[in-house]
Amino acid sequence: MGRSNENINYTGYKQAYRLSSRLSAVSLSAIYSSPLRRAKVTADIISRPHRLGVVYLDEITEIFPGQWQGMKREEIKSRWPDLWYQSRHDPSNIRLPDGESYQEATKRALSGLNRVANEHRGGSVVMVTHDVIIRVLVAHVLGVTNSIYRHLEVDNASITRILIDNPPLLATFNDTTHLTNL
Repeated sequence: MGRSNENINYTGYKQAYRLSSRLSAVSLSAIYSSPLRRAKVTADIISRPHRLGVVYLDEITEIFPGQWQGMKREEIKSRWPDLWYQSRHDPSNIRLPDGESYQEATKRALSGLNRVANEHRGGSVVMVTHDVIIRVLVAHVLGVTNSIYRHLEVDNASITRILIDNPPLLATFNDTTHLTNL
């Protein structure tokens, strides 16, 4: 978790190229990405067969972890044991120290999703974002609180499809079939 701005590694590049290949036959209206480097690189790889530019969207960047940024799990657990426990079981109502709450991250991500949906009605759009953002958007679409957050698994380069209807529908979650035998 976090807003570190590292690049993807060798495995990440392989995953991004597999994802790009899987999406190459889909007619896309647009490609949006978090401004963090790991998402930008993935979005760039996805965009190539479509010959689309990538639009960077701050609203879909990862949750801001505040003081937890760059810290190891054991250090976090030792300095904030109660908050760590709550973050692992039900992060719905917590704020990360000097960081963002999961509710704020949800509100921000929904703002971005709604903006993109309004701009591309009827089209297919790729949004390259992060683990926390996908989980909170899925919880919202399912009409539940972020209390289910830890019951959702999101793999790198997976596909989660949300159909923007009334109400929005979760069509696909954490699809990694394109990553088989990687």
